[in-house]
Amino acid sequence: MNAAPRNFSRPMGRQPSSRWMAVLVGCLGMAALTSGSARATGADTTTPLAKATAQLVADALQANQGLLAERAVVARRLAELDRARARYLPSLDFQSRYTRADGGRTIEFPLGDLLNPVYAALDAQLVAQGRPPQFPRVENQQFNFFRTREQETTLNLTQPLYDARLGAGRDAADAELLASQAATRAYEQRLARDMKQAYFQWLRARAGVVVVGETQQLAAENLRINDSLFRAGKVTEDRVFRARADLLEVEQQLLSLNNSAGQLQAYVNTLRSQPGTNALPEAIPTPEDLALAEKRELGTSTLQEIALGARAELQQLDAAMAGARASGRAARAAFKPQVGLQVTSGIQGASYGFSADERFVLASVVVKFNLFSGGADRAALAASSARLDEAHARREETAFLVRLEVQQAVEDYLVQRAALRTAEERVVAAQGAFRIVARKRDLGSANQAEFIDARRTLTEARLNIDNTRLAALAALTQLDYALGLAVSKEATP
Repeated sequence: MNAAPRNFSRPMGRQPSSRWMAVLVGCLGMAALTSGSARATGADTTTPLAKATAQLVADALQANQGLLAERAVVARRLAELDRARARYLPSLDFQSRYTRADGGRTIEFPLGDLLNPVYAALDAQLVAQGRPPQFPRVENQQFNFFRTREQETTLNLTQPLYDARLGAGRDAADAELLASQAATRAYEQRLARDMKQAYFQWLRARAGVVVVGETQQLAAENLRINDSLFRAGKVTEDRVFRARADLLEVEQQLLSLNNSAGQLQAYVNTLRSQPGTNALPEAIPTPEDLALAEKRELGTSTLQEIALGARAELQQLDAAMAGARASGRAARAAFKPQVGLQVTSGIQGASYGFSADERFVLASVVVKFNLFSGGADRAALAASSARLDEAHARREETAFLVRLEVQQAVEDYLVQRAALRTAEERVVAAQGAFRIVARKRDLGSANQAEFIDARRTLTEARLNIDNTRLAALAALTQLDYALGLAVSKEATP
């Protein structure tokens, strides 16, 4: 072979020994996730997985905007409950009015028409007796309907004595508070689950970057070796082109994995309301992270009962049922009377003063009973009954779904644990096959297709074990969520 040498932008160097190759391909599994991730991000150390996830979840519980909105709803419901309780207490109002009037309606009083004829007759008798007239003449009087000046200053005390609506309104507000608190806890559970699973997805993408990055080194070394063999006239040039295509394929795969890792990093930071480019802690899954806790080793039926008692969604629906019952009592209260005490004290007159003519006190017991409302009260009672039926049906449906979630989560976790053992054996087998093919390639006795197939098998096995390991963690997180344990009460701010 006399063809001119070709430069494939890879420096020529001495051919690696079989020992060097074995060391390179031996960086598998968790070692790849540890050293490779630290090398890719410039980190010197890694964080235990439990500590990393706990910190990320704590960040999300502290700053997630959706969760802050849920907590604002709880604060509003608490204020509404205080308002409902305040209706039992007396109400005291101060009112002051000062009026200047000009014009308006008048009252005519014919005082002159009534008295002047009498006075005229008396004066006539006096004249007849030779005495002068003594009685005056009176004009008709006209009074304005409004006083020219008037003030009224009062204190009004109102105290309900009996009103069945007050107790029902307080119970309804209390139920709404409990429902909003349960909704907030459910949101926290979902947020913790989503944060953990998104972080595991990021770890999987980062592990993929490490694996494919090391595969890129293998592909580059394969290109260098084949180029060297071609220059030495031991192989044909097609092996060089094939190695070059394999390297480009790996580089394209690495670009895709880096893009996925960047997007997942942005999503994790979004969940904790931080800039998308903020660094995430590098972590290493350990066998302890993948182990079932003691209470999760119980039977599926027992786990289902635990979930039924712990899931916030069911507690929210229980509160909704209590609210519907309170709404029914409020609707029935419309058929009962309302009794209240009202006391009004103040001063009234043309000017401000506290004399006996200006002070006054009024005390009243007011009874109110609605006789007819066009059927609105009965319609409200029917609506509350339907609301209770709806809440009960949704509660039963959610309980069935919770049981199903627990069963599926347990089965998924067990499948992933079994798959993890298979994935570990797959890596060992792929590693052994690649080591043999690499040695044969170094000796020129293995064709290029055989080497690339062995390399791909090894890469897929390494990616698969990382994917399976983190899929098992995700399944365990889903089981925690199904049991209502995605976040503990101590972790809630």
